[in-house]
Amino acid sequence: MNLDALIDGMAIRHSGPDVEVVDLTSDSREVAPGWAFLALRGEKADGAAFVPQALGRGACAVISESPVEVPEGVAACSFLADPRLRMAEMARRLHGTPDERLSLIGVTGTNGKTTTTTLIRQLLRGAGIGCGLVGTVLNAAGEAEEEAVRTTPESPAFYRWLRRSVEAGDAASAVEVSSHALCLGRVHGALFKVGVFTNLTQDHLDYHGTLEAYFEAKARLRAQSDRFLVNVDDPYGRRLLEGGRCWGYALDCEADYRATDLVLGPTGTRFRLRGLQGDFLVESPLLGRFNAYNLLAALAACAEAGFDLNRLVPAVSKVTGAPGRLERVDCGQPFGVMVDYAHTPDALEKLLTEGRRLLRPGGRLHVLFGCGGDRDRTKRPLMAAAVAAGADVLWHTSDNPRTENPEHILDDAAPGIPEALRKDPARYHRDADRRESVRRALADCRPGDLLLLAGKGHEPYQEIHGVKHPYSDRAAVEAALGDRAEGKA
Repeated sequence: MNLDALIDGMAIRHSGPDVEVVDLTSDSREVAPGWAFLALRGEKADGAAFVPQALGRGACAVISESPVEVPEGVAACSFLADPRLRMAEMARRLHGTPDERLSLIGVTGTNGKTTTTTLIRQLLRGAGIGCGLVGTVLNAAGEAEEEAVRTTPESPAFYRWLRRSVEAGDAASAVEVSSHALCLGRVHGALFKVGVFTNLTQDHLDYHGTLEAYFEAKARLRAQSDRFLVNVDDPYGRRLLEGGRCWGYALDCEADYRATDLVLGPTGTRFRLRGLQGDFLVESPLLGRFNAYNLLAALAACAEAGFDLNRLVPAVSKVTGAPGRLERVDCGQPFGVMVDYAHTPDALEKLLTEGRRLLRPGGRLHVLFGCGGDRDRTKRPLMAAAVAAGADVLWHTSDNPRTENPEHILDDAAPGIPEALRKDPARYHRDADRRESVRRALADCRPGDLLLLAGKGHEPYQEIHGVKHPYSDRAAVEAALGDRAEGKA
């Protein structure tokens, strides 16, 4: 598309040639010949500093907030207002408004976004209906899949994935919509056929400042959705429902979509779905009450998007959920090990409740956890308190310290654990080395015990002193158990 057509009607001043734009990005490392580079000011750097790198990679146009110099033959533009919104509008236009050609389902909330969007895709594909995915773990279109970098990508990548879904023949795409994405315009302009609100608990207060501001950010998705579906068992969901133009789902409260006769078994979940399309018996291999919510949300969202539940419910028995979400690690050991992404006080509380339910009689519940660095410090003692309230043995370690001192993060969390427990060497173990903590926790497990490793989930790295090192909880468990089987220390 020609640059003039791409920015027509937008608050962007253009000088230089009317070049043909192949694609666009705000990341200079992504630039390829014929791409436009959008030099935005970020929290840590001004994109204008990366213009030489973008030009060296073949950028045909530079659109910036700060004045920049470009060589002859390269178009130079400047944002006059709201650069992130203009970037999203450009991306949407360049990629042919792909949101209008898909049944776009957006899911927001503190917990459950990844599993719910993953289940939407699995249910639709299980029924022979193409569905893309934009999320924390994976971005997908048709059969193409790539590991994701962040929960919701910047708008150029977001609309690029939607276009790929259209080109692949997908009928729908499920999108995780973070509060950051809504505040930063990453999904600006997108028309969601269905928006879903899962729940709200404390998280990201380092960014939003207050829980109310965090809620208001999440609530923005409603304005972009034709139909908005909320969890009415959640108090913030009920607030949204009271505002009108919403439909509800619930396990406990009366709602448009209700799961009744819930049975939580050691190998799966069963409930009766009573909804606007009728009553259905739902049986899945997913574990836990929170996964009943996720599955109910996914089914209700698909129904609200116009898909026939008679086609989707038979696919429920084959769903697997998202990687790193209550995921078993089985190496033949005589005790249970499960990996989960829980990294908020509420998520940890729910995880431990499920762990206690799955624990064999006489077994001990071990929980290995840590708190992320450069994030909301106020939730650290709350996370520790949630673990202390439900675990028999605590393994207090690092998550992603990022640029913080790991020991300082442990110190921040420790007050949430009763002093008497912290002084009990049989129940409380503190070690900032996560891999070593995993090894020690496994060595302490007896037959019938259950070890929950919380926080890392699917992540294949650990960020320490600003450097990402290859690491996964699953791999650490498999390596430690493998060493034990071979008689190594």
